[in-house]
Amino acid sequence: MTHVVLGIVQKDNPLSYLLVSSKNDFGEYSGYYYPPGGHIDNDEDELTALHREIKEELGLKVTSAVKLADTAGDIKNQKTSWYICDVENFDFIVDKNELSDAGFFTKEEIKSMNIWPATLKVFEKYIFNND
Repeated sequence: MTHVVLGIVQKDNPLSYLLVSSKNDFGEYSGYYYPPGGHIDNDEDELTALHREIKEELGLKVTSAVKLADTAGDIKNQKTSWYICDVENFDFIVDKNELSDAGFFTKEEIKSMNIWPATLKVFEKYIFNND
């Protein structure tokens, strides 16, 4: 089973959330958006992987992370761990080798975008009910 860790980063004015879209081919989910993160390497714990992935993909330093939930992923035999993250600043730089796009999106924008189904479920259950 693979294990993925994702960080939900929120910004105010307007209330929006950082989402990325991978260059990888994910079949029916290619081009879909999700929070930044990625696979946990064999020698890593969840937080180490979360910090590394967000730094690699966006050049952002995670300053705090609180676990939100563990869920099944949209890919067979995948577990996803979700964290609420604070970052040092919001000035990200997209790693164009890994990502095709990244940005902060409002709740209204997210509901009209191609979002990974597991991401949408987590946002609807934990995030949108709280804003």
